[in-house]
This record gives sequence, structure tokens and C-alpha cells, in this order.
Amino acid sequence: AVDDSGSDDSDSDDSDSDSIASGMGRARFNAKKTVGRLDALLSTLLAWLEQQCQPDPHTGELPEAASRLFLLFLDLFGAIVLPTFKSRYTQFVVFYFCAKHPEYSDVFLGTMVGNIGEPVRSAAQDRASSMAKVAAAAYLSSFVARAKFVAGSIVRNVVGVLVQWANAYLDWVEEQASHSDSAQKKMRARTYSQALGGAGAQTAPVAQLQVEMERHAVFFAVTQAVLYMFCFRWRDLAQTQDGGAVVESELDDLRWCAELDGLQRVVFSRLNPLRACAPAVAQQFASVASQTNFMFCYAVLQQNRRSNIGDAAGAPGAKAGLPIQSIAAAGSAEQQMLQARLDSFFPFDPMALPVSRQFIDSIYLEWQEVGDAVSDEESDGAGDEGTPEDEAGMVDQIVGMSISPITPLSAFPGHS
Repeated sequence: AVDDSGSDDSDSDDSDSDSIASGMGRARFNAKKTVGRLDALLSTLLAWLEQQCQPDPHTGELPEAASRLFLLFLDLFGAIVLPTFKSRYTQFVVFYFCAKHPEYSDVFLGTMVGNIGEPVRSAAQDRASSMAKVAAAAYLSSFVARAKFVAGSIVRNVVGVLVQWANAYLDWVEEQASHSDSAQKKMRARTYSQALGGAGAQTAPVAQLQVEMERHAVFFAVTQAVLYMFCFRWRDLAQTQDGGAVVESELDDLRWCAELDGLQRVVFSRLNPLRACAPAVAQQFASVASQTNFMFCYAVLQQNRRSNIGDAAGAPGAKAGLPIQSIAAAGSAEQQMLQARLDSFFPFDPMALPVSRQFIDSIYLEWQEVGDAVSDEESDGAGDEGTPEDEAGMVDQIVGMSISPITPLSAFPGHS
């Protein structure tokens, strides 16, 4: 009887495994069809936009209808794409449109800066959620980093605006701290407790990081945006001592633009943004900043790494064998979503749709290692062919994609 029961359990387990495998197989097959349809739809739309944006043969100006169309697409982007977590390709319609005229890029960048808002506003004044602001910062930085058609002067302006934003926020944080005697006393008491190895000493750092992640999320997103743009566009932020263009083999004595003034204060501030930023961004910034002799912050990364390990080891759940990432990500749903956006959302990562990318490649800035000067001709022709890895990655993204609720039509102007 025991053998019969065991056989039934084994057959049941095998059946469950087969069902799961079959379900995943169907999902991947359907995802491949979805990718093909998406590529066909997007490439058709981009080809149509190309026809609508033909300049006047006599004046060289775009037709007024193209500008109206751009504003319509920008409204749709703000209402549907911007709030959608991990939207993967639809945003490239706006990216492509912005390449048609410098004013379109200016309007898009200005809109994203406006969505981020002012550094300090009361909750009553501020109607935008932190997640919406974090998303705007991600789109702003990814666009500047990847848009080959964005001039160096615009890169410097955007970086300057965000660095000023971060410094204004730090001014406010310091002002709040100086007017909060009780908070300072609590901080001293916690520090003393930690020095004595008290019971609360182990859990405080993780809890504090969770609170600060939610409270200062927009500051962290803005800082990450600056670091991300620096990694891609540092050549536009520097020049030689005699004012000439950067020479990749001579990086020992660069002169940096004034718009970067104040970034060092932000990176080394007590809010410690490198701990909250996506690890890949923090690590890459440390590498590029070090190679270009702009800033040296590896020590901060090492300290954060040791602190994360120590915090996780003493945090609730560590004894239960939970991974460090799960412990560090504990907190409210809002905080977890904010952290997810910082960790994984770079909306203009490389286009992998094989047909649609033909419209994007010539206006897209690929990653360049420090010291690796790539000519326009080389970058224009790089990666024309999609790889099997690209296709596999696309399918996985479609299968695991998180889709936000679609904005109802009544939300758009002219509809009720």
C-alpha cells in the first residue's frame, strides 16, 4: 500500500513538472509571436513617421503637422508609456521623433525635468508620486546617454540642472537636520548603542536604509541619472587644459565643465547615494571616474559592500537563510517598487527588434570603453544584425514583463 501511494505521488509530481514545462513552452512560443508582431507594428509606425517628417525642399523646415503630431505623441507618452513599469520598446517612437528636430529633443528633455519637479515641495503642493519622478529621471538620463543627436552643450545643460537639483536637496536635508534637535539626540543614542553592540545596533542600518530609500527616492534617482549620463557622455563634459577636444590616450590632465561642480559633494554626502543606486551604475561610474581622474570613490563602494554584508547578517530573516537581496529589499511595496526602478529601468537600452532597429541604429549611441575612440562610421555600422542572444533576451522580457494598468481613454484631452 505504501509503494502504491509513493508511486501515485511520484506520478503526480512528474505530471506537475510536465505541466509547468509545457506552460512555459507555450508562453515562450506565444512571446516569440508577440515579438514578431511588435516589431512589425513598430517598424510600420516608424516608417509612417518618416514620411510625415519630410522637410520642405525649399526651406528645409518640417511641416507644421509634424510638430502637432510630435506633441500628440508626447502627450500619449506621458499618459501611457511613462507610468508603465519596464516598457521596453514603445518609447523608441518618441526617441526617433526627437531626432527629427532639435526643438523636439528640447521639449522632451524639458518635460522630463518638469516631471521630476522641484527639489523641495510640500506634500500638498506635490501631486506627482515618487515613482513617477523616478521614472522621469530614468527616461531623462537614458535619453541623453543614448541619443547621438543630442549636442554636447545640451548634455552639459541637463547635467548642470540635475547637479544643482541634488545640491539644493542636500541643502534642504541639512537644514532640516539642523532644526531637529530630537532627531540628532536619537542619532547620537543609536550611535552609542551601536558602539556598545546593543540589540538595536544590528537591525538599525537596514531599517534606516529602507526608510531613506523611500523618503529620498527622487534624490537617489536624480543622482543615478547624473552618474549614468557621465558614464556615457563624459567626453562632452571634459576638455583638455588648452580647451581642445578630449584625446582618449591623454586623460591625465582633463578640465571638467562647470556644470559638474557640486557632484563630488553629492556622491560623498551622508545620504550615500552610491549605496542606493543600481550596483552596475555605481560600479561603472567609479570605474569611468577613476580612469578619467575625475573622482575616486572605490573606497565608498567597498565600505558600502562591507556595510551591506554586516547589515544583512544581523537583519531579521538572516537566520532563516534569506538572501541578502531579499533582506535589503524588505519594506513597503512603494519602497520595493522604487528600488526595482532604480535597479533595472534603463528605458533606452539597445533596441533588439531586428526590423525596427534599422530606424534607430544611425541615431543611437553605443557604449564606448574609456580610451576606445570609435568613429561615427564604425558606430553606425555596429550591431546591424540581431543575435540569437538578443532574441532569447527579448522573449524572456516579454514572458516576464510587468504591465501597469492602461490609462482609460477618458483621461485624454477631448474625451469624457
